[in-house]
Amino acid sequence: MNNKLSINTFEVFTQEQVVKINKEIKKNILRTQQSSDGAQNVSKIGKFSIVRCGPLMELIHPWLYLCQESNKKLFGYDIEWDFHLDTLSYNVYDTDGEYGWHVDATDKNIIVRDSKLTCLLNLSEKQYEGGEFHVISHEGEQKFSSGMGIVFTSLLAHKVTPITKGERITLTYWASGAAWR
Repeated sequence: MNNKLSINTFEVFTQEQVVKINKEIKKNILRTQQSSDGAQNVSKIGKFSIVRCGPLMELIHPWLYLCQESNKKLFGYDIEWDFHLDTLSYNVYDTDGEYGWHVDATDKNIIVRDSKLTCLLNLSEKQYEGGEFHVISHEGEQKFSSGMGIVFTSLLAHKVTPITKGERITLTYWASGAAWR
């Protein structure tokens, strides 16, 4: 049964693997991204970078596989999994970093493909405080600790509360496909 409002969370990496993935990501950053990129009129405070997916495939394949399985079991969306062509967003939230309520919708000027699923991976290397992850259709914060993945429909509003201590690091893959009909 498909439940389009579902959220799937899963354990995927050990702390040792998280450190290794972060190290490799830092070698493969394409460019930094401005806080103004993405959702409009929303508080977005942190350091954001774009990374090519291809060079990381060997390390992150287990996470991407579980994202595909989530789609197959829960959502059933028509998605083009072009990992070798796609990029990822690497987000680092320090103290006071946050991302207010927003939707990961595709720019409406691009009508050929739409973002269908938001796939997040928590790559935080140390404990942090604050930075809770909330989804509008689900009460309370979603458990999302280091080494965990989470997948949900990109059309669901979600937010990251301000970090009060430490650093929260995530990697994001937007699974897209033919425009919504």
